Amino acid sequence: METTIPAMILPSLLITCFFSILLISMTATATPETAVKVSTTPIFPEIPLGQARKDFQVLLRVEAPAAAEARAPIDVVAVLDVSGSMSEAEKRPSRLDLLKAAAKFMVAKLDDGDRLSVVAFNDRPVRELSSGLLYMSGDGRRNAMNVVDKLEARGGTALLPALEEAVKILDGRPGDGRNRLGFIVLVTDGEDTSRFSWSERRWEMIHAALCKYPVHTFGLGAAHDPEALLYLAQESRGTYSFVDDENVDKIPGALAVCLGGLTTVAAVDTRVVLKAAELNGVRIDRVDSGGYDSSVSCGGTSCEVAVGVLYAGEAKHFVAHLHVPAASSVEDGYYCDLAVCDRHRRRHEQHLLAVGYSYSHRPGATAITVEGHGVFVQRLPELLGGGRQAALLVPSPVVLQHIVRFELLEVVSGLEHGELVTAKDRAHAGELLQLRWEEFRACHQFWGGLDLSVLEKEVDAMVSSLTTTRGAAGAAYVHAWVSTHRMQRATSMGSPERAVAEFLTPAMRLMLEEARKLPLLLQAQAETTAAGVLQHAVGSAGCAELEMIDRRLELWSKVKRDVQHLLFQPSAAAAGDGEEHLAAVFHEASLEAIDRAMHRDIYLAAVFASKQRRCHSVAGK
Repeated sequence: METTIPAMILPSLLITCFFSILLISMTATATPETAVKVSTTPIFPEIPLGQARKDFQVLLRVEAPAAAEARAPIDVVAVLDVSGSMSEAEKRPSRLDLLKAAAKFMVAKLDDGDRLSVVAFNDRPVRELSSGLLYMSGDGRRNAMNVVDKLEARGGTALLPALEEAVKILDGRPGDGRNRLGFIVLVTDGEDTSRFSWSERRWEMIHAALCKYPVHTFGLGAAHDPEALLYLAQESRGTYSFVDDENVDKIPGALAVCLGGLTTVAAVDTRVVLKAAELNGVRIDRVDSGGYDSSVSCGGTSCEVAVGVLYAGEAKHFVAHLHVPAASSVEDGYYCDLAVCDRHRRRHEQHLLAVGYSYSHRPGATAITVEGHGVFVQRLPELLGGGRQAALLVPSPVVLQHIVRFELLEVVSGLEHGELVTAKDRAHAGELLQLRWEEFRACHQFWGGLDLSVLEKEVDAMVSSLTTTRGAAGAAYVHAWVSTHRMQRATSMGSPERAVAEFLTPAMRLMLEEARKLPLLLQAQAETTAAGVLQHAVGSAGCAELEMIDRRLELWSKVKRDVQHLLFQPSAAAAGDGEEHLAAVFHEASLEAIDRAMHRDIYLAAVFASKQRRCHSVAGK
């Protein structure tokens, strides 16, 4: 008997065969680097021999590999606001409809080894609309879709009980839960209307637990409380994002930027240790580290920066401030200690810092410890041969740029917790910020080689937001800017299109591009269903069809993961012969084809399941 392949399955089978052949052919040549790298840049490459530098800055760069090596599966708890205000909309779709689309996008983009839990909340956690941790494969992915479909809006808004529920879920993971990263994603459109204040003991009890799990908060529209959401994000080492009322349809894009990081964790427990050269009298005074913990110990001879989780393709920058004493002259004005001397050039390289770091590729894995290159500076006599004066020292522009970024962050953060809060109106707050910026710019106008144009545009955007935006949205923009620069991580600042470009990783850009296509996919699905093309298939679909879709989704996840791992970087043989560009183009096209197929299957499964529930409901009546 001749066997026929259903038309809905044939495209998936063809693409699957194509990628299977591709992966087999490329396995032998693809060798992506997976090491974390740490580098340093001193503010001056050389300083005069007899000068002391009370504030000698060293830029520390911590760079994650471009691709994660067999990343560890993650557990994500999506805490979703289903209060009554989520159903309000001047035009369709409502915020709840958009949130559902964003949640389904999250279900689609998580790998089959990842787990997702949905905690729906209004004035309490709504357990009948929630779920435990579900594997994003087989029945788990379809069940997650069903949970999202059932969400409905009613009641008030209470954040703390919902966060407590999320922490309980992650704390209660048995067995392998200890070797999986846990994240909380909180989405809300309103202020907390519960009777619990942030200062009560209940918050103190949850505070310690939140430090274990980053909370990435998302505010929707002008009515949410940006200060509370930023506080939650900062205390948990997460990020705060928001979408304003004009861009509320871009909720999926805002989540996509965050998800692009969560699904590409390349390193965990990353730590950098600096040790001063004690024999030279060097001392570490402090480290500008933004939202990352840093501590100086042993009287300034040692310092540690806890970087934690690194996403593939991202880099973090920190500024260490040293005290470098003057050096003694010996041997006719020539100084030499613990370094190789060059008597002909009359200069010497002085050791300032030893640099070491450690990280793991996944929780529970053996830590990788690396002794990095130390920090050295050339010490020159103040007079060159013939009595000529030494040339004017020129600071490193890249170090200057990061120094002023940290200084501006401190200025804006101070305003945010001071004048911006106490200002009678947002316009007055904008004037205060403009005044502080003018003072800041005046203090740095003589710093040679420093370009303040980029920072000026960012400050102008914050001032404009405060002076022209109604409600909390003006302050929200400032809070999102602070979150971005404290964590050096992209956030949605009113719209995902306004995310700071330098913090967008390749995976975030790719995920954001997919989210932009989501409205078109939803519209196409709605039009197809309305035309009745799927009605017969939906009406006759049974467990066998849904199981077949589940198997295809599992295969897509595996193929996509392999494509990302193998094609992210060109092989050594391909470099320089024109194949590098071809590999990059093919990689992008491959992932796009896989994503289209996955979206089609996921939404088809959701339509099948939804139709079956309606049929069962009618039959039950």
